[in-house]
Amino acid sequence: MEFIKLPSNNKSMDFSGDTYQKVNKEWLANCRILLGREVGGLSEYSKWLSSLSDRFFTRKSSLSGKEVVFGNDAYCPGAKIISFDEVDFTRRFEPLSINDTKDIDSLLSAVRERAFYCGSIIIGNSRFIESSSGVTDSFYVYRSTKISGSKNVAYSQYLRLCENMFGVNEAGSSKFCIRGAAHYFNQRSLELWGGGNCSDCHYSYGVDDCKDCMFSFNMVGKTHAIGNRILPKDKYLAIKRKLLGEIADELEKRKSLPSLMDMVSKCDNPISEVSSLLKGKAPPFQDERDMGKIEQAFSETSRILLGKPLTGIDKYSRWLSRATLVPIPAKSAASGIVVQTANYPCMAPLPRDRLLTLEEGRKLGELSAISPEQAEKLSFAEAHESISKLAFFPPERRIGSYRNLPDCCWGASASDSYKVIVAGLCKHCAYSTWPRSSDHLVGCGMVYESDFSMRCHDSVEIKRCLEVDFGRQCSDCYYCHNVEGMQNALFCFNAKSLRNAVGNAEVGKEKFAQAKQMLQGYLLEQLEKKKDVPLSIFSAACAGKS
Repeated sequence: MEFIKLPSNNKSMDFSGDTYQKVNKEWLANCRILLGREVGGLSEYSKWLSSLSDRFFTRKSSLSGKEVVFGNDAYCPGAKIISFDEVDFTRRFEPLSINDTKDIDSLLSAVRERAFYCGSIIIGNSRFIESSSGVTDSFYVYRSTKISGSKNVAYSQYLRLCENMFGVNEAGSSKFCIRGAAHYFNQRSLELWGGGNCSDCHYSYGVDDCKDCMFSFNMVGKTHAIGNRILPKDKYLAIKRKLLGEIADELEKRKSLPSLMDMVSKCDNPISEVSSLLKGKAPPFQDERDMGKIEQAFSETSRILLGKPLTGIDKYSRWLSRATLVPIPAKSAASGIVVQTANYPCMAPLPRDRLLTLEEGRKLGELSAISPEQAEKLSFAEAHESISKLAFFPPERRIGSYRNLPDCCWGASASDSYKVIVAGLCKHCAYSTWPRSSDHLVGCGMVYESDFSMRCHDSVEIKRCLEVDFGRQCSDCYYCHNVEGMQNALFCFNAKSLRNAVGNAEVGKEKFAQAKQMLQGYLLEQLEKKKDVPLSIFSAACAGKS
């Protein structure tokens, strides 16, 4: 059975429920705030708003046949599926027999009878959640995934502490935003990409600490800018009203708008002129590249989890990066200097022929702007003709204090990490997507407040875990899915508060230790021979190991 993308046919969606009605009301309010008027109900814009949220998939429950939502399409075809509200966490299973745990094949065969992949996961203090998954402590969430501490959200993903967000792909502490990606402490924006601590910024990229900017790029601390041109407040507001009127008309007519990246794709590429302008003016910052600290952290983490240290982290790159997004090297269009980008939602659409280093982007933002005459004549339909010399995209970012972040995309209050897309408040992490507030994570995707773990995904507060997917407050767990409060667990699915458990059944300390030793032996054998392990938590519930 294949995963399917969010359907664009409105007939397959329910627009009558309390959740939709509330979110639609907030959508109308957002339009009044951002565009100056309403442009129609939320249902009319479902296809457009959902097009940035690429992690929405559905499958049918194996128990009831109802739609189950997932924020991940990595689960093996043919696996049994269950909705979170169908899980019986009180159910107790008989311990597996000795024959069932004598080797990895026997263990997998026995466990698969008990294994379901769970979707539509809604936990904590959450209410009025519809067609969503990975939702924690949130209210009024519609057709979205991986939402935490937020309210009034539709067609979005990866949001934390947000309010009134529609079609946004990754944001934190932001509100009243429509379409865009990578928002942090922003409010009132439309098609803002990679902005932090901004307000009233539209169709812009890489702006920080800015207010009232449109069609602007790579600026810091600016106000009242059109195409990077700072204007008197009254003139800016007049142009802004005109442009937002044109945007509202286009949106109401077509039920969609071109994204910022669509607009840039129509631009001429004046790279030779930009290269000449930047030559000698934006030397790259030389951060530490001490791989010794990173190798030491990798060896220590693998020793704890596997019983034997591994050495040479890059030899295991295929294993560590499978099912986890990691940085991808590219080159600055202006200088040829290597930069790190990724197939991460807010980076994948960036045009490769318009990438710059962070320093080049900032310098270009200072040196280049459209003329006052161009700003006054700017129209939404022809904006691409004016921004071609501005619209360049540094995929890397450094914020606050940081040290020794080789081959990382973003770094903020982070150190001694390698090949991490967003290194935030972390140290000793590698081959990971976003290891926030964590230490010694390797090969992990979206794992927060955790340490000494490998190849884990979408988990919070886990310690000494390997191949755990959607774990919460767990320690010493291997190959577990949708588990909470577990200590010493192997191949447990949809379980809570078990100790020394194998296949969802408590077996005691001695039998658990024997099963764990057998698993560690299998893993080490595979890694020594192939530098890879075909078995993952995403395949453990299906026949075969890959």
